Amino acid sequence: MQNNTIPSEISWLSFNSCILDEANDKTNPLYERIKFLAIHSSNLDEFFRVKINKLLVRNSEKNTVLLNQILSEVNLQQNKFGMIWKDTIVPELAENKIVYYENQEIVKDHLNEIEYYFKSIILSYIQVVYISENNPKSYFLNNRGLYLLVKLKDASGISNYAYLNVPSDKLERYKQLQSQGETKYIISIDTIIKKCLSFIFPLEQVISCNAIKLNRDENYKIADETSGDLIAKIAAKIEERKSGSSTRFLYDFNMEYETVLVCKKVFRLHDNEMIEGGSHHNLFDLLKFPNPLKPNLQGQNYPALKHLPFENNSSIFEIIDDQNQLIHFPYQSYHYVLQFFNQAAIHKKVTEIKITLYRISSQSLIANALISAAKNGKKVTVFVEIKARFDEDNNLFWSKEMKKAGIKIIYSMPNLKVHAKVALVTMKSEEGKNKFYSYLSTGNFNESTASIYSDFGFFTSEKKYTTDLKKVFAFLKTQEKTASIKKLLVAGFNMKEKLIELIDNEITNKKAGKEASIFLKVNGVDEKEIINKLIEASQAGVEVTLLVRGICTLLPGIKKVSENIKIYRIVDMFLEHARIYKFLNDGKEKIYLSSADILSRNLNRRIEVAFPIKDENHIAGINTIIRLQLEDNTKKRTINTKGFNDPININTNSPKRSQTEIYNWIAQNNKV
Repeated sequence: MQNNTIPSEISWLSFNSCILDEANDKTNPLYERIKFLAIHSSNLDEFFRVKINKLLVRNSEKNTVLLNQILSEVNLQQNKFGMIWKDTIVPELAENKIVYYENQEIVKDHLNEIEYYFKSIILSYIQVVYISENNPKSYFLNNRGLYLLVKLKDASGISNYAYLNVPSDKLERYKQLQSQGETKYIISIDTIIKKCLSFIFPLEQVISCNAIKLNRDENYKIADETSGDLIAKIAAKIEERKSGSSTRFLYDFNMEYETVLVCKKVFRLHDNEMIEGGSHHNLFDLLKFPNPLKPNLQGQNYPALKHLPFENNSSIFEIIDDQNQLIHFPYQSYHYVLQFFNQAAIHKKVTEIKITLYRISSQSLIANALISAAKNGKKVTVFVEIKARFDEDNNLFWSKEMKKAGIKIIYSMPNLKVHAKVALVTMKSEEGKNKFYSYLSTGNFNESTASIYSDFGFFTSEKKYTTDLKKVFAFLKTQEKTASIKKLLVAGFNMKEKLIELIDNEITNKKAGKEASIFLKVNGVDEKEIINKLIEASQAGVEVTLLVRGICTLLPGIKKVSENIKIYRIVDMFLEHARIYKFLNDGKEKIYLSSADILSRNLNRRIEVAFPIKDENHIAGINTIIRLQLEDNTKKRTINTKGFNDPININTNSPKRSQTEIYNWIAQNNKV
């Protein structure tokens, strides 16, 4: 029987190939395509920092085969990246009178300009290290740092090597030079340094100069989270990450073989860590590639729309009392979430605020609202997940700032991550009783990412939500499961079991001759029990539709196994981040919105929350969004039986782009 799953690493790479497709799609504006190249580079960089080390250290035949498969796919994507940049992006920039200096001759005026910039600014940050091949333990490349390896020849004809940093961590990577007539010019600081090497090595001849970069393993694991100071252990691991084992050494494809061998020796590398790349690395810096013609060549502007109910009353709490409110970001403004916390911070009858924070903005307005609430005499309790990868330092910073303001901080729990995005506000009613307001979301409390991540935010004062949410916060405080959860689905309590029960219900209905269907929109699928249950549903004839942005190890369309399972992914201007679980339930639909993907880590090693949607208007709205996404024929990919993306079949007579359609639908509703 054909295998019904694929390795998660291969599935992830198939997702990242969609990003390249968007970079290569000429219907996208030029700078949108440059942005997608930057996202692809950033994703691949994280892949090698997080996902690859376990294959490098576990030396088995199975891992070797998988690693070779991964590196082959990475090589294909890197080559495609290079062709898109060289053959499409750079020529189109030139067509728009924007010259990107790379290998071409630089005009005299610009030579003077870059020489001045190099001597007065860049040179302040340059650090040169000469290499002696007999002393390889002396050399260390910073994780993700950008370097140039230079081969030199002195006056006596003896060759040696040195490497120097490209200070892209201190300076903007790309510099716009003085215009020549209507033509604009852009150059990278890498290229400036290459042009000015004679100032760094005045007594030596430069034979060659090539870009190099090292990724290190950043996927730390704390062996014992239950004893000692967990926060101190996490802080130590963050520091260790800077010197983790190498996972990818990128070097310029033009580099001489002899020089490659020197790199291998002095930086103590293995063959499977050495990957041939382009003449420039860290191309996630393209996110800040200058656009001298802005707003031309940019994507269409979609200003955040209003949520009309919140516009019609001065008190957000009165509106929530009147009716539950559902907002879809970034189509609608995240301002209302900020308004919720800002009003809570100053409301005379608000006595307490509780919230979970997983990834917050570096300039967090929500954290500042919570600090204001504490200073206004409110009792504020914040659960801060310090183990949120790559956001540990930022979360630690804000937890300290909030603690100084008198906020009670609860830190990470041993062996669990708290990934739920929930808040609970307590208010004294006129009768002196406690009244509770809940906010539950599919996305982080982060106003920065809320402008580009597609998520749902739900406001309610209904007891069926607030009662369960109080139990979740009680658990976060005591780490004791003293009460059952009834309406919410909470990973660590009842989520996986309830999902299996809901799938089983569809199987039962189908076997009884009733219509049955399952729709799941998530960022990832790899949880084996759920996958097996979805295959069982498919074999029973249940229609299963998955909309999965990222990893999906389940293979669809395999005869007698998953032939009733269809899997799609959408990659577009906004990052699809909302999670929807929908079950037909014999015509009485059950819909949940959630913070949880169908991944083993989410369902088995995290605290997550899924919340039921009961309001008819909200159900209708979610169904409209689902329909628009499934009808998409410009950005929606079909995942095939091998786990890769089939080409998009665009109906040129009736093109449908779901994110644009959703925006227009919400805008139209505002006019009704």
